[in-house]
Amino acid sequence: MNVVGEKVTIVGSKDPTKTGMKGEVVLETAKTLVLDLDGRRATVEKLGTVLQLEGSRKIIDGVDIAGRLEDRLRLKRP
Repeated sequence: MNVVGEKVTIVGSKDPTKTGMKGEVVLETAKTLVLDLDGRRATVEKLGTVLQLEGSRKIIDGVDIAGRLEDRLRLKRP
């Protein structure tokens, strides 16, 4: 699943200062997501974070999107 470009809310995090942040995912690395929070950037670790997609209200555990996007897509191919 690609979350870049998605508007998300952090509904849970091992870092309590990150819980409640809302923004658009602008960059994804193997271990982090970078959110645009109305002009300022925040880096959030994937592990230990639970996200909610704004449009679909879908909940995503950071463990499920850990690793590089390219590697996750490659794993799903037959």
